[in-house]
Amino acid sequence: MITPPYFDALGIPLARGRAFTSRDTSTTPPVAIVNEAFAQRYFPGRDPIGARITVESMAIQPTPVIREIVGVIRQVKTRPDEPSDNALEIYVPLAQNTWAITTVVIRAAGDPMRLMPSIRAAVARVDPLQIVSRVRTMDAVAAESTARPRFRAQLVTAFAALASVLAAVGIFSVFTFTVRQRTREFSIRMALSARSADVLRLVLGNAVKVVAVDLAVGVVAALGLVRSMATLLSASSHLIPSRSSVPPHCSDRSRSSPAPCPRSAPPDPIRRSRYDRSRKNLVIDWPIEL
Repeated sequence: MITPPYFDALGIPLARGRAFTSRDTSTTPPVAIVNEAFAQRYFPGRDPIGARITVESMAIQPTPVIREIVGVIRQVKTRPDEPSDNALEIYVPLAQNTWAITTVVIRAAGDPMRLMPSIRAAVARVDPLQIVSRVRTMDAVAAESTARPRFRAQLVTAFAALASVLAAVGIFSVFTFTVRQRTREFSIRMALSARSADVLRLVLGNAVKVVAVDLAVGVVAALGLVRSMATLLSASSHLIPSRSSVPPHCSDRSRSSPAPCPRSAPPDPIRRSRYDRSRKNLVIDWPIEL
């Protein structure tokens, strides 16, 4: 459940149709917006705009509500550790399905934390007893949503570094043993007028050949793993509030009067948020009795 400015606040593009407006209220026909994965799955080869779907209302006693699809948003990546994302999303206007717990998303220029006094004042004007809690920037939201993939990447890097050290020690030991085994041969070569530089060139030449072959094999293997490893390090700029299991979100362009605008269900929204590198965003969670 969202308010109309939600897509603008998080920069979610609209593929076709229209976004929610202030005219979508509890007294107007129920409407919904779906994402591209939903449209492709249930309306292959045709335009879903105008189609009707049955969506259970978020309430203490959920009831099925027939809603008309008025828009389709672009498919966005919701998990950084998956190569592709085909999550199905349905958005409904907050005015047509209120919810008691909200997350307010505020888009700001400059340091977003400087807006906190005006935000708290705006909330206090609505309800002096209301507490604003869990204030985070989108940098923190993005970092938290990618914590597990980054940990895995750091773990893999540590093991790779350890493997490189072990490989280097192993190669050094093998060549040291080989040189010692050939000490007699080198003595005979030098007795037959070979110079120390010639012997050194022979040893290093063999070592370079072996290392070059090993590096070639390693580079080819690494290139083959680049795509799978990239899924563990996906940029947080592709993260967006996800499926219907995501908690309510809110958005408001104004700095002083954030509008409550919950979205679908209870799990933590931190893992379902989009980080816009070009702007500084602020995310606030607080319970509001609607």
